[in-house]
Amino acid sequence: MSSVRMVSPQAVIFDVGGVLVGSPFLAALRWAENWDLPRTALEKLFGEYSRNVEPGEEPPMWHEVECGRVTLSEFVEHMGKILGPELPHDSKARGLTGADFDPFADAEPIPIMIELAHEIRDRGLRVAILTNNVREWRQWRDRIPIECFDPVIDSCEVGLRKPDHAIYSLICNRMGLAPNDCLFLDDHPGNVEGAIAVGLDALQVTEDFGAAAMKVRERL
Repeated sequence: MSSVRMVSPQAVIFDVGGVLVGSPFLAALRWAENWDLPRTALEKLFGEYSRNVEPGEEPPMWHEVECGRVTLSEFVEHMGKILGPELPHDSKARGLTGADFDPFADAEPIPIMIELAHEIRDRGLRVAILTNNVREWRQWRDRIPIECFDPVIDSCEVGLRKPDHAIYSLICNRMGLAPNDCLFLDDHPGNVEGAIAVGLDALQVTEDFGAAAMKVRERL
């Protein structure tokens, strides 16, 4: 999925999970399997990941975790209450703590995308990061050359998350650029749609990272 543009971007904005490092969605599936959690558990807890919350509407708890207003431990405690009736009495998942829930624990950088970021920067263009993330998962910053990206907008630090239009406007303002001067890369279609709605050019990154890098180079 992408928008159509006629001019080259002045900045490329990267998501983290699924773009610069391995997908947290796939990692969460592996994590659930390791802890014997049913697939329906993840759907129940994260099924509203990309839902836009209307003014005055109570957001899903995971949104609040990614906005830094709820701790990961609080969320895991809530998760235990929600899933408890579905789990066997001897399920090891009953002992889950916040420290056990980290899809970035084994995350590896994606060389093609890291090289692409360096290439874009060498061309004199801006490279930035816009990520929905959790305070307790900050170690992703050690997996990539974080110093190459400016600014780095993390949802848990700014109290906003994709696909809220305000967070796209925030990163554009931080760079002093108009939305249509920016190309945004994300693996989640809802986040791509949110960026396009604000006026950014955007590409959905799939597991074919070579194809994604080629599409970016075509834009440049």
